[in-house]
Amino acid sequence: MFSPKIRWTLALFFTILLLGIGFQEWVFLISLIPLIILAIFYFFTTPPEKLGLEIIRELEQNRFQEGEHIEISLRIRNKGKQAFDMLEIIDILPKQVSLKNSSNHIITSLDVGEETEFRYVISCDYRGRWKLGPTHVRARNFIDSAFTVETHDNTVDKIIVIPNFEIIRDMPFRTKYPKISDGPFHSKLKGEGLDFSGVREYTHSDSLGRINWPATAKYGRLFTNEYELFRTADLLLVLDATEKSASILEDQIKAVLSLSEHFLKYKCRVGLMIIRDAVDRFNLSSSRQQLIKFTEKLIDVQATKVESFNILDSRIKTNIDQYFPINCLTIIISPLIHPTINRILIDVAKRRRNSFFLVPSIISSEWRFIKEKEDAANLLVHQSLLLRRQTEITRVFHEGLVVFEWDVNTPFSVFMNKLKQIAVKRGRR
Repeated sequence: MFSPKIRWTLALFFTILLLGIGFQEWVFLISLIPLIILAIFYFFTTPPEKLGLEIIRELEQNRFQEGEHIEISLRIRNKGKQAFDMLEIIDILPKQVSLKNSSNHIITSLDVGEETEFRYVISCDYRGRWKLGPTHVRARNFIDSAFTVETHDNTVDKIIVIPNFEIIRDMPFRTKYPKISDGPFHSKLKGEGLDFSGVREYTHSDSLGRINWPATAKYGRLFTNEYELFRTADLLLVLDATEKSASILEDQIKAVLSLSEHFLKYKCRVGLMIIRDAVDRFNLSSSRQQLIKFTEKLIDVQATKVESFNILDSRIKTNIDQYFPINCLTIIISPLIHPTINRILIDVAKRRRNSFFLVPSIISSEWRFIKEKEDAANLLVHQSLLLRRQTEITRVFHEGLVVFEWDVNTPFSVFMNKLKQIAVKRGRR
């Protein structure tokens, strides 16, 4: 292919030629000699149609954590019969990654048989399955009069970006229906636990190490410490991934995976139900593979528009009633934005014996991206959204349900730790 320089050169050539013929002046014809030489040079320095380049991408793996940095290397070798004075290489990147170091666009030169390599670093900003490449190459002569473009599809690589989760140290939630085996939930039963529960009079079977000496000295008889036992329980996580919650879905997914990891670590049975236009269900299981199944599914989850709320309501109730025990701890993770979805979720919570809402704040999630926070119009919209959200939360309270509000600007593990401290202070362990 030829650049616009060729067209301008030819246009100038014929213009001068016509002027020379019209005025019958040999000076005009002599001035055509440099243009003729330049045009010949243009045509004889044209890059070949087939560049003969070999491009290889080097990538150590294809699975990465959200926010992880990746170093990408491209090796380019000239296997053709012609050297390139100017070689432009662009490696196409998806919108869901960002360039952190160096560049994916270089301009270089290559002799016959020569090889070059360039590296750059990208950041995986968004969970999902993304495609790196293809690589576009454009060879130009040094006066930029002609060029050849090639696309190398062999450099296409797929990467999988896995959503992050946080490690929870202690669990503030309590179940009404614990099981016999040891786990993360506080139990009303007393035994060889770790958390102090109270004191009672000493019996001959008690360990001497558990004697409470201050109480013994005060009352003149032996007292021993009592501790709470920890038990496992079944856990159902309900994720609201409808269209209205699209902007906060990442925080909801982080909460789901963090809770799942914590409970599965203690061999609790954990199930998951994802509510979109369809309902995705994972039955209760205590296997560590359950966390992998959740992660693989949540990589691709996107908020979808609900076509029929009646059908969705029927699907939710059918799945919950048939596949999950009524007394399992049910945590509904929803921003409580859509009134119709909220009514469905409230009805689901009322049908369970042990349930509550975990509500990430979609307003604080979106407010952190607003630059002009002091603008009067933005403040008015912000206050209006806060009022609407508080109305929906109040409606849940009036149904006698428990709601935990999470400001997503606070890390989820920190939020859970604060809930634990509040529960201890109020004596609701």
